[in-house]
Amino acid sequence: MATIKSYIKKDGTKAYLFQTYLGVDPVTGKEKRTTRRNFATKKDAQLALAKLVVETEKNGLHESSKKIKTFKILYELWFEQHKKDIKPTTEQRIKIYFDNHILKKLGKMKLSKITPLYCQKILNEWADSLATYKQMRIYVSMVFKYGILIGAIDDNPMERTIVPKRKMTSNKEESDSYYTKEELQEFLSCLKQLNDNRSYTFFRVLAFVGLRKGEALALTWNDIDFENRLININKTLAELKNGKPIIQDTKTDSSNRVVQMDRKTCNILREYKNHIIKEKFALGIRDENFNNNVVFSNSVLYRENQYLYKAYPNHVMEKVKRHFPDMKIIKVHDFRKTNASLLFESGASIKDVSQRLGHKSTKITTDIYIKVTKAKQNETAEKFSEYMAF
Repeated sequence: MATIKSYIKKDGTKAYLFQTYLGVDPVTGKEKRTTRRNFATKKDAQLALAKLVVETEKNGLHESSKKIKTFKILYELWFEQHKKDIKPTTEQRIKIYFDNHILKKLGKMKLSKITPLYCQKILNEWADSLATYKQMRIYVSMVFKYGILIGAIDDNPMERTIVPKRKMTSNKEESDSYYTKEELQEFLSCLKQLNDNRSYTFFRVLAFVGLRKGEALALTWNDIDFENRLININKTLAELKNGKPIIQDTKTDSSNRVVQMDRKTCNILREYKNHIIKEKFALGIRDENFNNNVVFSNSVLYRENQYLYKAYPNHVMEKVKRHFPDMKIIKVHDFRKTNASLLFESGASIKDVSQRLGHKSTKITTDIYIKVTKAKQNETAEKFSEYMAF
């Protein structure tokens, strides 16, 4: 509802003003009202009011959007909206990208001064030093797209950049980032010698079932069907910046899966379960809800679920390195690559491996794990030679 009325100025002359409601600001969520003064006639005030209403209907509440001057202000508005639909760990990771890298380059800059050339320059710099440069480009672009949506800007300069290619890592490093059958056997033997049931069972599950470490750390005994040798993977353990463990949904919908275990891994898990039950009995603990407990827990002393810290597997690897300096050490995540490579060697198809590992598509499996072990490559070459026979 708009009102037009006259008033007397300080110099004693008569003038007109109008007051009107324009709607709800999409940026702040607050009602927007405005007052315009100093019109010589009522007709001038009516014309100005009509023009404002038309502009508002056409462009929205553009005045509030014009107040968004810098990239940082726009980012904060975007992030406030974006974080409503993401996991806490994703929110934490995005904030690290912006705080540590993106805002240092773009934060204080006026939106009108950010050009495709400047975006290309910082993207090239990120590509030279950061493996996550493509992801950061996506997030910066999302901020600009939000700016276009709310009318703060008309263009997305990051969208008009070329994604640079990084230099390939050496083939030796790539081919050495998993265990062969013999190396895995040696590694598990090292864990046995350390007399650590928990770490031996944990890495046996990683290597023979292909779980991500967060999936393994989140397992409860209810997730394991010993009779049918099945593991139900339906959650993952994550860790916030303050070290607090949280249980989240698995990485993707396809990560929710049921995986069959081999008999020996199933028996090792069963023995580990019985070992924990005996330890509890020895301490006088009768746990009626034992199956709700975490498989790889912090301590047998507590009745509540006590999740291990996310760096636990890395610390086990460091311990192995200290006690067995000649043992090759790989990344914890590369136990999945180990599992895939050995599955390929045993004759499993890419589709079978993809389903066991919980990949969204077989393309992911092919891209990451197509480099099978030398033994398989040699076998393939020999089979081809025998077939050709000339």
